[in-house]
Amino acid sequence: MSEPAGGMHTQIRTPTHMSPETAAKAHKVSRWTIMRAIKSGDLRAYRDNKNHWKITPDSFFAWVNGEGPSSVHSAQETTGALRERLSAETVRADIAEALLSATEADRDHWREMAKKLVEKPRRSWWSWR
Repeated sequence: MSEPAGGMHTQIRTPTHMSPETAAKAHKVSRWTIMRAIKSGDLRAYRDNKNHWKITPDSFFAWVNGEGPSSVHSAQETTGALRERLSAETVRADIAEALLSATEADRDHWREMAKKLVEKPRRSWWSWR
């Protein structure tokens, strides 16, 4: 047998998939962090026929670098949700301002009525008083 020109030949074996435990050790986080990322959709994984989670190295490195599948979509969904919430709160604030002005007008009306009652002399039931 002939050896390569540089000495011994070493092969680097890249796994075709990782378990959540392996991924957690590789990134120095807990297994539950990996599982939460899988459940939220940030980290793509699949289950094999033994019901074990399998993570491809490509999806793992994308998740580590913040390029997970839901990072762009979640930002867009968050922006859309915030815009909807802002418009709903704007409508709510407009309604509250309208109610406030109506309440202030009602208060001022009742205040005027109270002043008129105080200014009028009180009539007595008895004529001799």
